[in-house]
Amino acid sequence: MTHREEWDEQANCAECGALVSRAAERGFAFGEAEVLCFACASLRGGQYDAEEDRWTRAPSLTGLPVSDEPAR
Repeated sequence: MTHREEWDEQANCAECGALVSRAAERGFAFGEAEVLCFACASLRGGQYDAEEDRWTRAPSLTGLPVSDEPAR
């Protein structure tokens, strides 16, 4: 899983389109450049541990396009 300090730009949530600051927010990164905002990642079953500052369960990515996968 990606650590927040590795993020240095903003992206739109793949689910709702909200702007996510990769450096300042607890979004969930996936694929080459995709991200889910905290709310969407949580609604998709992701679990975030604030004390450890990491996602302990990845959210479901079902139905979301992933850039490092070929188009289907």
